[in-house]
Amino acid sequence: MIYPATQEISNYFTMQDIKHRIDETDTASFVEAGFNGKVVKGLIVRYFSSSERNDVAVRVANFGGGSVPDDRKDEILVLLNTLNCQFRFAKFCLTPAGTISVEFDLPQNTAFDALGETAREIFIRLIQICDSAYPQVMKVLWG
Repeated sequence: MIYPATQEISNYFTMQDIKHRIDETDTASFVEAGFNGKVVKGLIVRYFSSSERNDVAVRVANFGGGSVPDDRKDEILVLLNTLNCQFRFAKFCLTPAGTISVEFDLPQNTAFDALGETAREIFIRLIQICDSAYPQVMKVLWG
């Protein structure tokens, strides 16, 4: 089922000529939009919704391009904590699979007719955040 929030985001992205796709699983629907920043290339932002409410999770998976080597995990966790302090609303995480994700949530009280514009604003902000953080992450990974 395509939930209303993801459909609204897709509609807004279409009106703004932002290339994206909309899809669904058994438990959620999502909008994916790829981007190239000034520094980082080929990342995908996913907007997930799993209810009729305006509850949308935003994720950039596999930030950094693969699994963090075991011998770098302690150092990368220190960096991710630093990045979490540096970027107020974004959350950098080391996933159980050993990859880095960047997480952001749309405010739950966002009006339905403002979802698309808010999603676009977060999209632009995530590009800026990823561009800023990428060199720091690469320095630790490839140090």
